[in-house]
Amino acid sequence: MKIIFLIWLAFFFVTINQNDFSQSSPDKVVEIKVKVPKVVPKNKLFEAEVILQIKNRWHINSNKPLDESLTPTVVTLKDNSSIKVLKTIYPEPILTKLQFSQTQMALYEDEADVKIQFKINKGFKKQTIKIRGEVQYQPCDNQTCLFPTSKPFEFDLKLKK
Repeated sequence: MKIIFLIWLAFFFVTINQNDFSQSSPDKVVEIKVKVPKVVPKNKLFEAEVILQIKNRWHINSNKPLDESLTPTVVTLKDNSSIKVLKTIYPEPILTKLQFSQTQMALYEDEADVKIQFKINKGFKKQTIKIRGEVQYQPCDNQTCLFPTSKPFEFDLKLKK
């Protein structure tokens, strides 16, 4: 009976550790969704909303961490001759003190909506544009931080005729 219990206990701990490890991969902590208007005017400013959905029990540093040694969250669009990025607007962070920190930290939890304002460059003739971007972030829980990572995203814009 003890042997069966020990085998079950070993199986239980291996299963728990594998689940924790698979969810501790930095690129699995944040899912990225993008909201843009269905049709974009060629001459006007418009906004893309990059939504960072952060897994339960995790947080990421804000775009302006209070500790300079921490990696900030940065959302960028790749160089593209068809658009001009005018402004990136980050949400207000949550200020909190964690178990491993002696001072407050500026964090994003659950969901962070980053807005990117941009325009289509004059002279662009096509009706659609594929935009590629990247989110740099460092995921942490209440006890430890994972390595910083970058995660790509892309979306299509359809232009008014």
